[in-house]
Amino acid sequence: MRLSNCFYITRREFPRDEETLSAKLLIKSGMIYKNDKGIYTYLPFGLKVVENVKKIIKEEFEKINANEVIMPTLVPSKVFDDTERKELFGKEMFNLVDRNKKHYSLCPTSEELFAVLARNKIMSYKDLHFTLFQIGNKFRDEVDLKCGLSRKKEFIMADAYSFDANDGGADISYDKMYLAFKNIFTKMGLNTMVVRSDAAYMKGLSSEEFQVISEQGDNLVVKCNNCTFASNIEDADCKNLYKLYSDKLERKELVNTHGITKIPDLSKALGIPVNTFIKSLIFKVNGVYKMVLLRGNSEVNINKLRRLFKTNDIEVPSSQELERMGTLEGFVGPMDCTMDVIADNEIKSLINAVVGSNKKNKHWLNICPGKDFKVTKYADIKLFDENSVCPKCKGKCKILKGIEVGHIFKLGDNYSKYYELKYVDEKNESNYVHMGSYGIGVDRCINSIVESYHDDMGIMWPMNIAPFKVAIIIANVNDKDTFKYAKNLYEKFNSMGIDCLLDDRKETVGVKFNDIDLIGIPIRITVGQNYSSGEVELKLRNSFMTEFIDTKDIVNKVKKIVENY
Repeated sequence: MRLSNCFYITRREFPRDEETLSAKLLIKSGMIYKNDKGIYTYLPFGLKVVENVKKIIKEEFEKINANEVIMPTLVPSKVFDDTERKELFGKEMFNLVDRNKKHYSLCPTSEELFAVLARNKIMSYKDLHFTLFQIGNKFRDEVDLKCGLSRKKEFIMADAYSFDANDGGADISYDKMYLAFKNIFTKMGLNTMVVRSDAAYMKGLSSEEFQVISEQGDNLVVKCNNCTFASNIEDADCKNLYKLYSDKLERKELVNTHGITKIPDLSKALGIPVNTFIKSLIFKVNGVYKMVLLRGNSEVNINKLRRLFKTNDIEVPSSQELERMGTLEGFVGPMDCTMDVIADNEIKSLINAVVGSNKKNKHWLNICPGKDFKVTKYADIKLFDENSVCPKCKGKCKILKGIEVGHIFKLGDNYSKYYELKYVDEKNESNYVHMGSYGIGVDRCINSIVESYHDDMGIMWPMNIAPFKVAIIIANVNDKDTFKYAKNLYEKFNSMGIDCLLDDRKETVGVKFNDIDLIGIPIRITVGQNYSSGEVELKLRNSFMTEFIDTKDIVNKVKKIVENY
């Protein structure tokens, strides 16, 4: 491709409306264009990166005999009603109605579609095993859109689905896909950590995430310092219980707290440890108000609440709603509460606790759960924190930021039961098919690669991901000899299957160098003043060193670099 004929948009400055470095670099280098929050256009160079990522995924999927299909993104809503996942996804799902008043959804994931498709083939055990996959667009109305390509409303996903006769066969398929995922991310140059994760969204039995550890990550990962335990923080069990602040039950007392609403400030004012406070939160779950209780130094794990209530429809009521309920923000408490009260397991160990009174400037002291107020249900609803211990070995854990690039699930026969996906075995008995689901976020992979490979000059694409492997810069486009040689070299590389960009613009060499470094092309060849002496300049993007190579040797030199990558 000749750069003078390309549609590309590079910037001298970073965009101000992006928070992550990867998004800033991708926009600045002309890989993507931002249409709106969570909505991006892949420009020609960015699209080439997308295709290279897809190629790696396809190659590894096909190695394990997965068959590619293309599913629709516009799906009858009934498909998700059948599995009750429309309610589970809640407001994350885009829904619409056509002119005939038929309800459709923009597909957020495709387990249902693949189960229905497989039902058309599977009759006998002889029809099993097989795996299907697609690479296409998915849609989710994400709330947090601060992470560039990691969190989009429309995103590219490679999703695969395995179909087996039993758990044993499903485990084999799962293990094969696990290794395929490892190979895919290795080929992309991504160092991933595999962590336990929640399978509730997918109605699965178990799942694992492939996380790229990054300070720009939008996920939190828990990793034990002593054992192999690793988990998404949203799925990390909290096993520790605090000791009782006191073993003597004191008389409850209503005290004036003088407008103080924050627990750390109340702790200081009253001289009572933060972990003896009960934090009272109110959520609207499927339109019904429920109270949630945690220790004062803990945070609620929304994902655990979703699993507990079996819904994604959980909202925080406004201050006005709280007032209409007869309580006040900052003074909410469980005393005389008429709604269901869900308490974290750690609340069981509390006596002489401090709670809100539902009255302005008032808090109750020396409150005992179960005695002074009723708890509907105790559960692990706390977000794992620095005070928590490893649920496996009780050791100390560290909390890291990560970018989720892949997710694999064991689905068992859950979806088969919804769609009567059965087969007849050797004994002529009918059995449900066992499924697996496997997803790779293409956009997230690209985002993670940029986070992992960049410097002050721009992106440093790995060879097999880069939009071009080689960039040839013509120092002086008015010099006919150098132009002719550069053009012939460019055509030679392309004929060899080495994707090449020819910078034939009427710009200064400095501008060209800056643009090629910003775009991140691995190999740069400059045809300049040394050409008259039979040499061209060679520089690798990941090195500060340049060397002059004989024009007769440059092709073989580049070929070896590409082959040895």
